[in-house]
Amino acid sequence: MPLFRRSTPDHFAGLAEAVGHAVKPLAFGTGEGSTVLVGTHEELALCVDGTWTSWPWETIAGGSWKGESKTFRWRTVEADEHEVVLEDANRLPQLFRERIEASTVVQSVIATDPGHVQVVGRRGLGADETVRFYAVPSGGADLLDDATRAAIVAETDRLRAEYF
Repeated sequence: MPLFRRSTPDHFAGLAEAVGHAVKPLAFGTGEGSTVLVGTHEELALCVDGTWTSWPWETIAGGSWKGESKTFRWRTVEADEHEVVLEDANRLPQLFRERIEASTVVQSVIATDPGHVQVVGRRGLGADETVRFYAVPSGGADLLDDATRAAIVAETDRLRAEYF
């Protein structure tokens, strides 16, 4: 069994048109039929039945590869969850982590009552390098609570002033 499987042009047919720019696939995984999950410099893209959907790296909050079930999962900063079964993940799990880290420019944790909120600044890895901030609650933190919202805004303003 080869260590790395080579791609064919069929794996990425229509990807450049779907994302609107030339792409250079960095890693990919294949699933049943023609399912392909590919990581490029700028985005993660999924092709199912010839239709591409893509997510810029800065919009992906996290994910995981489960080798025993061959399942790749990811969630967006808007909390949309996605899952695909891959027969072969190749280097995609490593690339996924690297691209998430590459798009993260600043992180900070603030205490709330209850819990904590992580404020994260992420930058696009393509032509649009705008830094966008989002908040990740944990431990029962409520993003709709007025005091929590005020703390998030204050921390985001501080991070913008300090880093940008």
